[in-house]
Amino acid sequence: MSLFLVSPGLDLSVELYLPTQLEDALARQWERLNDRTARDAFCQRLTRQLETLLPDAMDWDIKEPTPAQVSYAMVLSKQLDVPIPPEALRFRGSMHEFLEKHRQLSKDKRPK
Repeated sequence: MSLFLVSPGLDLSVELYLPTQLEDALARQWERLNDRTARDAFCQRLTRQLETLLPDAMDWDIKEPTPAQVSYAMVLSKQLDVPIPPEALRFRGSMHEFLEKHRQLSKDKRPK
């Protein structure tokens, strides 16, 4: 069975292939969700799980920057008096570019 994740706003449809055992379990779960409250609760649980799983499946450069990257960027920002671009605070690849660009400037500013 295929499971589809659809986002009309992004014009995105992703087909996920489920193993038979998981397909059977999902079918049983869905049969148990007779009322709106039960279905809403299931959808909320599924949403929380996807929020955890999807970032791990993304390419490295569009994941959030690591706490260590953000900390280092803050040090460089303060040291060099340059702002951290909003993109760098959202995406690991942009943060990597910011750090690479400013790391050398920081080294050059240090007393020798």
